[in-house]
Amino acid sequence: MTVKSRFSAPIAQSLVIPGFVLTLMLLAGCGSSEHPEDVDGGAMATSPRETSQTLLGLLDATEEVTGERKRDELSDLIALTKDDTIFTISARTVDFNGQALVPRVTLVRASNLFDGNDDGGDPLDRELTVVASTVQGVIGINEDLTLSLTVPYLVKSLKTRIAGQRTSLNSDGFGDIPLIAKWRFFKAPELGGTTEVALLGGVKLPTGRFHERDVGMRLPRPLQPGSGSVDGLLGVAFTRLWDGGRWLINADTVFQLNTEAEDYRFGNRLRFDVGAQYRIHPERYESYDQTTVNLLLEFNGEYGWKDELNGHDLDATGGLQLFVSPGVQVIVSEDLLFEVGVQIPVYRDLNGPQLGVDFRATAGLRWRF
Repeated sequence: MTVKSRFSAPIAQSLVIPGFVLTLMLLAGCGSSEHPEDVDGGAMATSPRETSQTLLGLLDATEEVTGERKRDELSDLIALTKDDTIFTISARTVDFNGQALVPRVTLVRASNLFDGNDDGGDPLDRELTVVASTVQGVIGINEDLTLSLTVPYLVKSLKTRIAGQRTSLNSDGFGDIPLIAKWRFFKAPELGGTTEVALLGGVKLPTGRFHERDVGMRLPRPLQPGSGSVDGLLGVAFTRLWDGGRWLINADTVFQLNTEAEDYRFGNRLRFDVGAQYRIHPERYESYDQTTVNLLLEFNGEYGWKDELNGHDLDATGGLQLFVSPGVQVIVSEDLLFEVGVQIPVYRDLNGPQLGVDFRATAGLRWRF
């Protein structure tokens, strides 16, 4: 388990260093696991709140720094622990991205038939609804490496017409579990900000059932809770914070290589995201006790190659969808964050005719442990 914050003996010996230099030393990871003592030589600081209090004491002892600058630098350090996006992956491997439990509920609806970018009528009057309840666990191996595992439970319902009758096809169950490692290989801290880059790699395990039946028939593969295949994931994530952590940009791209299961192969997928976050409250932190409110605006894209059956491409599968995604985060303590966001489609180019997403709405929380 990674420790949320720590100080080392070299920092304790630096009371005469100007506050901005001290801050840079902290952000650059001057604290070493080889010296877990705090400034008093006793027990290690175990929470961000203790870190801020200790830092404030150090800055108070530094006569070369004005009181206003001391408060600004304390605010900058606190802010760096309270920035993220909802849909775009962060390159960070600490704080809420370092060791946390993340339950979420996502509602997806698709009811319009698209061929390319054209919204045409659907003679079958289809409407797809998916409710995905997920719990993600993130464990920090060290300050630059995390492992995450996500357990999804899916409820899928397709309303359509069969033989002229309005019918609902339904399935529910645990879906496939992705296991992903994030390695932050680049970090350039600065006063009030940081730039970080991470590699992502993992595997999606075939834990979901894919032989479900309803109304006397085996359900189509997209309606099954699982895929039946072992799939690979590879990507990269970028994070940039500045202006005392008030502004953040995350960006990512992830490629999913799908394999075949019982003669069916879902098309490979590529996702690409850019998300911005702006802190509207508080303007400046005085302590970790303050509630934080972040506004978010993200741009999310996904491209899917065509599915295959017995080695042959299937029509009406795959294509491009682009979304604009507003959201809001409320961080009520150093360990608890609430967030909600919605993905609204702005462009589609589907290998139709097939259903395009009307919206995806997500609500959840993050709990640091």
